[in-house]
Amino acid sequence: MATDTRRFDYLDGIRALAIGAVLALHWLAWYSPFLHGGSIGVDMFFVLSGFIITTMLWRSPMPVRLVTGWWSFIRRRVIRLYPALLGLVVVSVVLYAATPDSPLDGPEVARRGVLALGQASAFWGATESGPIWLPSLHPFAQTWSLAIEWYFYLLWPVALLGCRMRGWGPHRLAAASLAVAVPLYLLSLPLGGFWFYFGPSVRFAELLAGSALALWFQANGTPARAWRHGTHASVLALASIGAYCLFAPSALSPAYRYLGIPVAVVATVVLIYAGYSNQGGPVYRLLSHRWLATLGRYSYSLYLWHVVPMQLLAGNWLGLPTPVLGLIAVASAVVLTIASYQLLERPFLRPRSDVLRPDRVPHRASQQERSVETS
Repeated sequence: MATDTRRFDYLDGIRALAIGAVLALHWLAWYSPFLHGGSIGVDMFFVLSGFIITTMLWRSPMPVRLVTGWWSFIRRRVIRLYPALLGLVVVSVVLYAATPDSPLDGPEVARRGVLALGQASAFWGATESGPIWLPSLHPFAQTWSLAIEWYFYLLWPVALLGCRMRGWGPHRLAAASLAVAVPLYLLSLPLGGFWFYFGPSVRFAELLAGSALALWFQANGTPARAWRHGTHASVLALASIGAYCLFAPSALSPAYRYLGIPVAVVATVVLIYAGYSNQGGPVYRLLSHRWLATLGRYSYSLYLWHVVPMQLLAGNWLGLPTPVLGLIAVASAVVLTIASYQLLERPFLRPRSDVLRPDRVPHRASQQERSVETS
């Protein structure tokens, strides 16, 4: 357990799995027939984010007014996420302006950066695979997933806090979350590849799946005894994620929408549940390892920076062999990630994540909550 921010290392280990899948896709899949299924790392992030955000919202003091609770949440999210995002935009503008034969000039990068800061990238065309009438937002294409989360941030706290003020208990809200998540996913299946992947409907379903688990914990508590099949289930979940990342086709294939998303959602839910009920098992020890936990803590900055040096060096204006150029790009991304975390993330971290620790999640619902559920 980390002592500075009182984090639950196991959840950071799941973050490390998710960012590892994304890095495998964006750094290695171009040179291999494998690893094209790494896109499910983004799905894992959404499920985990829904779980964490909902846990923190539920365990925060009940606000007197709905707008007060909503604004307090949004303000904390801005303080937590925007320094690193602003750093990405400002430093990228400088790097592109100072680089000889840069693929983009500084003003164009700044224009795209404004769109990224305004959380418009999810609908503006985050990659070249989008419709031809949507311009690319490189080097900020990766911010599309942050935009989706921000749309969720604007809506979900209102719904959750509003229901709590009307006497809804966590069990009822968990059922409602699933009742919305499943149709959202099913109704999104006929969408085209671009809108299915970058649109909010499927992503909201993933966020709500994680939210439902968080609410279920608040209603029923973590299991008082270890999950009997927890070790086998967590090993199977880990193997399923690895197999899909390694052997599945790209996210534009039907396999992603019909298999990849269910695998990512179910496996992530199983891993989270097992982490709270089977502490000490092999998967728990693996994902709680300090190396993986550290990678997970750096995952936000790493996600922001992991493609920027590669895009900046894509024209090979240095005239170096491709492997050497790739190593320089990876090393640059690592340096920028460390600087971003240490200077723009860590100073703004608050020990709020202690509410995620198993000893802070109740073992059973309080008498008051149970009476609300049965009334």
